[in-house]
Amino acid sequence: MKIVLDASAAVDIVAQRGRGSHYLDDLDRSDAVIAPDLIVAEVANACWKQHRFSGLSVSAAQMQLDLALELIEEFVPAIELYRRAVELARNARRPAYDMFYVALALRDRAVLMTSDPALKKEAERQGAQVF
Repeated sequence: MKIVLDASAAVDIVAQRGRGSHYLDDLDRSDAVIAPDLIVAEVANACWKQHRFSGLSVSAAQMQLDLALELIEEFVPAIELYRRAVELARNARRPAYDMFYVALALRDRAVLMTSDPALKKEAERQGAQVF
């Protein structure tokens, strides 16, 4: 099984919160873990926010960022997904960056792993499999 990992799930895994430990078990059983390359910016921003607003040390924030990115085996260029992502965003009235993950899951017939309940619901509505 191929998994598309989104930023929310990646951060939950490395921050050891929510369903993070369950997600890690599922990743271990997967054939491949992929993500749009925009995940780098999204996870970097999430780690910066934890540092800035929650008191996470700089070194811990950097370590979480590094660990999150190490979970991914293949970074798919956003340029390959943007047309479908924008179409999905327009139809769903959701942020386009969320739809890159859905577009990739649909394109590669992969399972989307997300901690975002609204994204999960929309991905299922679009016909994607979701954890």
